[in-house]
Amino acid sequence: MSYLQVTDAPGVESEPTLSPDGKSVVYMREVDGRQALYLLRVGGRNPVALTADSTSDDSEPAFSPDGERIAFRSEREGGGIFVMGSTGESVKRVTSSGYNPTWSPDGREIAVAEGSFMSPTDLAGASRGIWAVDVATGRRREISTDGRGLQPAWSPQGYRIAYWGLRAGGQRDIWTVAADGSDVKSAGVEVTHDAALDWSPAWSPDGKYLYFSSNRGGTMNLWRVRIDEKTGRIRAEPEPMTTPSLWSGRLSFSHDGSRLAYASLDWRSTLFKVPFDPAAERLLGPPQAVLKTTQPIRDHQLSPDGEWIAFVQTGGQEDLFVSRVDGKDFRRLTDDVFRDRGPSWAPDGKSIAFYSDRSGEYQLWTIRPDGSGLEQLTRFTGINFPVWSPDGKQIAAKQIGGGWHLIDMGSRSFPRPTRQMPEAGTPGAFWPLSWSPDGASLAGPIARPDGTIESIATFSLASSRFERFDARPGRVWYVPVWLADSRRLLIRDRQGIYLQDLVTKRQRPLVSVGGYATGLSLGVSRDNRWITYTETATEGDIWVAELK
Repeated sequence: MSYLQVTDAPGVESEPTLSPDGKSVVYMREVDGRQALYLLRVGGRNPVALTADSTSDDSEPAFSPDGERIAFRSEREGGGIFVMGSTGESVKRVTSSGYNPTWSPDGREIAVAEGSFMSPTDLAGASRGIWAVDVATGRRREISTDGRGLQPAWSPQGYRIAYWGLRAGGQRDIWTVAADGSDVKSAGVEVTHDAALDWSPAWSPDGKYLYFSSNRGGTMNLWRVRIDEKTGRIRAEPEPMTTPSLWSGRLSFSHDGSRLAYASLDWRSTLFKVPFDPAAERLLGPPQAVLKTTQPIRDHQLSPDGEWIAFVQTGGQEDLFVSRVDGKDFRRLTDDVFRDRGPSWAPDGKSIAFYSDRSGEYQLWTIRPDGSGLEQLTRFTGINFPVWSPDGKQIAAKQIGGGWHLIDMGSRSFPRPTRQMPEAGTPGAFWPLSWSPDGASLAGPIARPDGTIESIATFSLASSRFERFDARPGRVWYVPVWLADSRRLLIRDRQGIYLQDLVTKRQRPLVSVGGYATGLSLGVSRDNRWITYTETATEGDIWVAELK
């Protein structure tokens, strides 16, 4: 293969779809905090905005087989899948839900996933399967309801649909299902089943290979596997088709298979701290770079004394680190193939809780800041994002695919005793991400089943009642952190950080944050004098490979 970098504008261009003739590419670019779609001739320099008239996020484009239409995900009019002409005209809603549309070979149907994701390591919500919709009539039919089903890809002869999803424990793998719905109650046929992170499937136009993105070679790069399109059975082991990019995903072929478009990302992270006056509710200076890494920082938290930062650095592995706030005394606490995430300091600073799949599925663990004393706390069918109570006696955490729980840290038994907490009610599930300093409340997003956010909420432990606020449906994720007065929150979304007063209901923007969203990491010192956050992968481009 030979390679051509198609875009080089500042920021992230992603989600390419090649026109059937391979001469044009449509992609998503974020401009002024909004996702928009652009059309560019391969080798050209002047992209055309296709959704300039929209004030909502538009993403996930897919060319129709004849090249005359483009299906895409949009948050306009409440969200859903829309279709427009290949130059942006005649926008029409096809469905009121769904993500990552893929066309049937005859152009009559579009298959979509019920679940969404921010990146292959960050899912916005659990998938509920795949279904297809008739473009002309809007009639829906189920293809798969096994609870997986992200980023579907219809095979060239129409026999099967490839997708990726999660096994129990968080392993990412690829399957194919029959497009006629005969596998509706099953996962279909396995394509991969190993520890590697496998995602972004795309069929070669002759149907003989399934291409996908995987970190099985150490970086997120391009692989393919020989496959029987009719049955989905694998005919050989996966083989690398290595690109010159350290991260390659979001694949799209031209009709004749001579060109393949993909997105690259520079996943470097910078952790910033910025001085803050909580009384005046304003910043006291510009952000200062604390730590720069060659891999993305996914989650982080300041220690109770404000001297240390615990964080997760992802890449080939997802491991736990600590360093001083000036970037010195850099320590690696874990170094293995397991996914270690969501560090949370105990109030006394003597241990760090996190979640990991090292037992086979995600459970809560603790470790000391020097890397000793690794201990398992829970035995759930998946649980994540531990949050300590201010007195250190409990940990709140969200069960994957279930409710949320309080774990008794006063007990020394294994597993620790737990108490299931009240649900937020339909249509969303509460994710407790921050415990108020007075111990009275927890705060977090309420996520719909498809992963989009209905609102942020606080939960009162005394009354067992939720109070919802900041209801901006369609947002991908929010991260709230309580201030010391237990009445105000710092909240981060994809665009930046703002201050929310729960009594006056007033919001105040504080920091605009650029970069690609992974984890939406946010922290604050105990005295509220410092805010910390990350910016990740500020450069992402579209490439086209020529297959010879």
